[in-house]
Amino acid sequence: MGLAGIPKPPRLARKVLPIVWPVGAAAVTGLATPVIVAGAFHSFIDKRARLFRVSVLGVGLVWVDVRMLMECWRLSLKNPTREGPQWEDDHEAVFLAGLNRAMILARQWVGFEVRLDGRMHFGSETAPLIAFARHAGPGDSLALAWLLGHTAGRMPKIVLAEALRWDPTVDALLTRMRSYFVPSRTGAGDDRVSGVRELARGLKEDDALLLFPEGQNFSPGRRRALISRLREAGQELRARRAISLWNTLPPKTRGVIAAMEARPDADVMIVAHAGFGQLTTPAEIWGAIPFTDRPFLVQTRTYAASDVPDEPAAIEAWIDDEWSDIDAWVTTVEGRAQGGADDRAQRAAEASPQSD
Repeated sequence: MGLAGIPKPPRLARKVLPIVWPVGAAAVTGLATPVIVAGAFHSFIDKRARLFRVSVLGVGLVWVDVRMLMECWRLSLKNPTREGPQWEDDHEAVFLAGLNRAMILARQWVGFEVRLDGRMHFGSETAPLIAFARHAGPGDSLALAWLLGHTAGRMPKIVLAEALRWDPTVDALLTRMRSYFVPSRTGAGDDRVSGVRELARGLKEDDALLLFPEGQNFSPGRRRALISRLREAGQELRARRAISLWNTLPPKTRGVIAAMEARPDADVMIVAHAGFGQLTTPAEIWGAIPFTDRPFLVQTRTYAASDVPDEPAAIEAWIDDEWSDIDAWVTTVEGRAQGGADDRAQRAAEASPQSD
């Protein structure tokens, strides 16, 4: 079903969860302690110490989350009116600090490290930035948000699934930062693009709107399923477009167009990343831990606002071309996503039109 199919928590749950979460975190820590101990002993057998690493990281991330929630409480007491520019700025500082702590833990315990392939251009200091990124592998959303905040000096503005409101820290902190929560698929009739448009309109000059045009995390299975759905719907041209991409899904352009039309003054960054895209199942992620020889490699291209198209049809063609370039670069770094099939046989099978 995925996050898109999970409804947001009811109002009562959203009031209760922040109160019980610290107690729940303590309970999780207590339950995890024997696992950590067992993992420490198991490391004599598993030289990569995966159980120990993952269990310690999990507990550490829980308490990073709790700490950010407590910071939200402190800021509520400090500013009971919950108004003014300082209110949002303070929460942004909490968010960036929490991201940094999480990335430090990930690097220490599982070897997750972000590296740049080439120079990263941050855009004009007097204009906001819109970043369109590939979506693939574990942790890419947090890693890219951290990169924009830590390296680019931008405040990342994020689009999230409403299901993430079940985490009371995400609900409180990201709501106060004016992030956009995409309605679940159960909320039929909601215009998901309107939220992206409003978020883009509210960008400040040091903000960066981070969007994932593919709409879901890439996997070979999702790629094959998309091709099948498009063919069943009689959309052979779009199916062939999906076939031409090995390691990405075709970008959905409505959100891209909405963001760029809402802020024609914004510079635009295209973000490709490689290294983790073929880790699409828990077993594959587990088998790759620690990631000491697998950096999260990021390549970016930044365009001035005056250098990107402003008409919907031109934007659609432009983002398609950019995604072809991303796919080519990822394929060079990672190779082709196999999904258990020989490359030539897979390409031939996909390229053949399906008959009824």
